[in-house]
Amino acid sequence: MTWHFFRRSYKHLLIVLFSVWLTYYSCHAGSLEVNKTHFQCVESERDALLHFKQGISVDHCGLLDSWGHTQDCCRWPGIRCDNQSGHIIGIKLRGSGSDYSYNPCFEGTLSISLINFKHLKYLDLSNNNFNGQLPKFIGSLASLEQLNLSHSGFWGVIPQEIGNLSRLTSLDLNVVQLYEDFDIRPMRVDNLWWLSRMRLLREVDLSGIDLSATTNIWLSIVNNLSSLRELRLGSCKLSQNSPSSLSYINSSTTLTVIDLNSNNLNDTSIFEWLFNLSGLETNLIYLDLSENQMFANNLQLSLHAMKLLDNLCSLQTLDMAYTNLNYKFSDIFQSFSTCPHKALASLILDGNQVWGSIPDSIGAFYFLKELRVGGNNLNGTITQSIGKLTMLEILDLSINSLNGTLTIAHLSNFSKLRLLYLSLNKEVVVNISVDWIPPFQLDTLRLGSCKIGPYFPRWIITQKNLLILDISNASISDTIPLSFWSSSLLSGIRYLYMSHNMIYGMIPDVSIIFNNSPEIIDLSYNFLEGVIPSFLRNNVSVLYLNNNKFSEGLRNLLCPHTQVIRSPLSDLDISNNLLSEKFPNCWSYFDQLVNLQLENNSLWGNLPTSLDALDQLGGLDLSNNNLSGEIPASLVNCKSLTFLDVANNSLVGHIPPSFGHSFRNLIILNLQNNGFTGVLPTSFCDLSQLQLMDLSGNHISGTIPRCLYKLVSMSNIDGAPSNLLGYYLDDDDDDDNTRVMWKRNEQTFGVSDSLGLLKGIDISNNKLEGHIPEGISSLIGLKFLNLSRNNLTGFIMPRIGQLTSLESLDLSHNHLTGEIPASLAQVSYLTTFDISDNNLTGKIPVGTQLQSFDASNYMGNPGLCGAPLPTCAGDEAPAIAPNGYHKQDTKDDFMLGLYISVILGFIVGFWGVCGTLVVKRSWRHAYFRFYEDIKDRVYVIWVVNIARAWRRS
Repeated sequence: MTWHFFRRSYKHLLIVLFSVWLTYYSCHAGSLEVNKTHFQCVESERDALLHFKQGISVDHCGLLDSWGHTQDCCRWPGIRCDNQSGHIIGIKLRGSGSDYSYNPCFEGTLSISLINFKHLKYLDLSNNNFNGQLPKFIGSLASLEQLNLSHSGFWGVIPQEIGNLSRLTSLDLNVVQLYEDFDIRPMRVDNLWWLSRMRLLREVDLSGIDLSATTNIWLSIVNNLSSLRELRLGSCKLSQNSPSSLSYINSSTTLTVIDLNSNNLNDTSIFEWLFNLSGLETNLIYLDLSENQMFANNLQLSLHAMKLLDNLCSLQTLDMAYTNLNYKFSDIFQSFSTCPHKALASLILDGNQVWGSIPDSIGAFYFLKELRVGGNNLNGTITQSIGKLTMLEILDLSINSLNGTLTIAHLSNFSKLRLLYLSLNKEVVVNISVDWIPPFQLDTLRLGSCKIGPYFPRWIITQKNLLILDISNASISDTIPLSFWSSSLLSGIRYLYMSHNMIYGMIPDVSIIFNNSPEIIDLSYNFLEGVIPSFLRNNVSVLYLNNNKFSEGLRNLLCPHTQVIRSPLSDLDISNNLLSEKFPNCWSYFDQLVNLQLENNSLWGNLPTSLDALDQLGGLDLSNNNLSGEIPASLVNCKSLTFLDVANNSLVGHIPPSFGHSFRNLIILNLQNNGFTGVLPTSFCDLSQLQLMDLSGNHISGTIPRCLYKLVSMSNIDGAPSNLLGYYLDDDDDDDNTRVMWKRNEQTFGVSDSLGLLKGIDISNNKLEGHIPEGISSLIGLKFLNLSRNNLTGFIMPRIGQLTSLESLDLSHNHLTGEIPASLAQVSYLTTFDISDNNLTGKIPVGTQLQSFDASNYMGNPGLCGAPLPTCAGDEAPAIAPNGYHKQDTKDDFMLGLYISVILGFIVGFWGVCGTLVVKRSWRHAYFRFYEDIKDRVYVIWVVNIARAWRRS
């Protein structure tokens, strides 16, 4: 045999082996959805699948529609059978879901018929909604190797029977919410020892399950899973375990993924465990410890923990966001620089105290795809070395103290960049040529509060995939180019922020079809003018155009000329503009509207009846316009109202009697300076949530309802600003406010001014009569009370001193009588006080505050006296007699008193003792015996002491 023979034989052998492999692969390859074997499924297993289908009440995805149409269940969607025996070995019936959405396919119950699948190796029912406890019979599937029940709607205690699945290599029970509005009841573990029986486990994901009852054992159990490769225990309420007592004999040496995010690991002892694990240096590629307050601003602990990085040369993802890490940014990269291969691809350090500048050495990490350092203490300039990171997809340097200039040199190599966050670095200047064409297509661009202007950044128009664009507060003083509005950029936008600039000019009314239904378009606080373009209503949820110079177009925006579907608009703010047109009457298209703000314009006309279509409306502000007519009775259908402000208009008529019955959730009511007449409805007393009521400056007559004590919210001293007005107010919105006559000046209060703590009643300048109800004194949370300029009579309620939180009280210009209650002196926070022009009498009570006010606040009450008014009769000091007679009389009176005192002292002192001895014989004898006894004792003591002295001498 020659060498060539062996060579040809070897080639033929390879061809034969390849042919055999190809034939085998062709026979066995297939998906879970389609099984190509000629064997049909086992009949008992087919029946079990049909029982499973009966337990599904809703199939949103239609996965089971074809089940039963054919006899061979191996061909049913989601089913995989063994090619030799026909037994079902795989069931994959998962719903659709991602990191941002959750769309379950199934709703129903999990049938016990699953126990018939004795050969089942793979079961995946994830992303569904079975809405029940995890059944114990799952533990009977003894052949199971992979189990995925993540996000399946199960709740309650995980049964220990699941530990019987000794062949299991992959367990996924993740219940962390993918969609925050989806109501998932918690799952928990009372005892985790069942996990230790699964010796073959390579992948474990129990994220979102409550493991707080396993605090003392979870780490030791994990340490005994010798085959473990991936460990995911995020959001499990885990706390520290003492690593010093752990045994590492059976611990895994192949761990590649460790995810312990969002737990209660509040010190760095977890790093002691990591230090002692073998194999991390060469295997660990993913480490997530984010949202654990383990460093607590302690630099020494940070130094100790970060030593671990020196050896983790295979690490690709490090997430330590929101851990209070206090470490120098350049030193973090220095730790990784010791590795010959810089594998780091994702570094996430958001929300810490990382400090220092961005080092030039960052350019050496060529594989870096994600760099998130937002919300730290970085300073200095952005080094141009960052431009060497050609693989970078996400760059977040926002909310720091960076400065300097960002140029094309920083960005020209970022061909893969998708997200760029630089917002809230107020000293960063973005100096990029307006005609530059970037090499990247961004999904998100946030440059808010950076210095971009004065010119509009036209290079942004080249971005076709933008979902989020933020160039607010960016010192732009320019017009928006027409090409911006006609570009394809806007068709896909979801969030557009351009507020707080000096952008001027008109917006053209172009034809734009939004593909993604924008969530927010914010053009507020600019100098935009002219007509509001109608395209801004198309599929937009939140539209802010407030604080501009728009003069018309409200009807064009809200009232389409052709029939359209209902608008998704939930929040509309066009306040503080120059609109001068009739109030539109086409609100039936906007039944999703929650907040409507049109204040501070010149709108005129009546309030239309179509407002009753806004049954979800929470906030309505139409103040400072020229509206007239009456409040339509149909407005009471807006039962969700929490904020109603129609102040400073020309509205007339009676306040609807059912007002209080309809607006049970009302918190702020402002009807001031209109022409309302009639009486105050007693239904006002049903406004138990009311905190601010301003009805001043109207023509309301009658009496103040005696039932005002039912205003429960005003009876509480504490407030809740964070919950104020529920969904109406947003803590980040500068325009969530109302105007209140506060301490004789109209002031604007917002959430940031603790509007939730401001409680008060102002019914001044009306035609009210009768007495002030005593029940008002029970509203102890009141900060101000103004009943001035009415025709009120009777007394000031005696228990007014209970209103200890009062800062402003005005009862002036009425016909009140009687005295000022003494309890008023107990109100110590008063800074504004006026009871002038009444018929009050008596002395002003002496207190901390009442004497500090000017006398003008008491004028017009002829019967009042006492500081700061003239003193009351009987309080004057005695008059001084002329020619010094008063002084002489005082001296004579003194001497007379002295003589009388001496005589009385002698009588009492002398005769009180001696007289008694003369009259009482027994007392006299006792006295002299006592005296003789004392004399003898003194004599004996004297003689004894003399004798002792002689003896010593």
